[in-house]
Amino acid sequence: MTQAEFLSRYRSLSRGYAYHDCGNDVGLYRLPSFSACPGIDHGFTAKTGGVSKGPFASLNLSFTRPEQRENVMENYRIFANAAHIPWESMVMDSYEHGTTVRYVTRDDCGKGYLCDPLPACDGLVTDVPGVTLITGHADCMAFFFYDPHQNVIGLCHAGWRGALGRIGREVVRVMQQHGSDPKDILAGVGPSICPRCFEVGDDVADAFEAAFPDCPLRSTNAKGRATVDLWQVAMCQFLEAGVLPANISLMNVCTIEDERLFSYRRDGRTGGMAAYLRMLP
Repeated sequence: MTQAEFLSRYRSLSRGYAYHDCGNDVGLYRLPSFSACPGIDHGFTAKTGGVSKGPFASLNLSFTRPEQRENVMENYRIFANAAHIPWESMVMDSYEHGTTVRYVTRDDCGKGYLCDPLPACDGLVTDVPGVTLITGHADCMAFFFYDPHQNVIGLCHAGWRGALGRIGREVVRVMQQHGSDPKDILAGVGPSICPRCFEVGDDVADAFEAAFPDCPLRSTNAKGRATVDLWQVAMCQFLEAGVLPANISLMNVCTIEDERLFSYRRDGRTGGMAAYLRMLP
């Protein structure tokens, strides 16, 4: 595929989101393509509606920030209640900005908040209804996957290192181990740092160009600094994994530009958000 052909496909992707006000100032971003599927529930949290103060205000859902654990736990209770997620159904990634993807079951529910975390992983896959997958974010991409034919779901945290290592393709591979055909999989990208805002050094830009030669992903901003389009990177690895272009969608929301979201790049000391995905019992 030429870069021009790739860019044409990229520009034709479904883009957009629905913002759901759950009440009590808790908000969720959702992909219309996933919301149209009756068998699943998903979302990506806004930063409002919690109990955290200062730079973590207010719905900080990250246990890795220098914040009181009881505040984060209360924020999870608020979020779970607002999203109608059973409290003990969640299992959380234990991210290291890598490409490890783990298959999880009901035996893993509670890991990361009620009991010890999973071994290091940035991606989760399950075919068990009622298990709620959770990943943490604050500029990094959330990749959502759903196979409605085999009832398999996947969710991952895709930092730039994980995206460079093709964690999206790895999630699809693990889903295939549990019966999925990539042609049946829906894939979506949640809020994250956008192509305009992801400024990087030349070494990082060079690494992405070498890894994804079909993607015209590199640009130069007004400051003369390189920028990289991570949403192109997401699409490229989805296509490599066999996902159909018609089944890919982007929320098209930038964490730096949308003040309803936490952003590490924008604010430095800040809280974290959560993406979630579950098959309904």
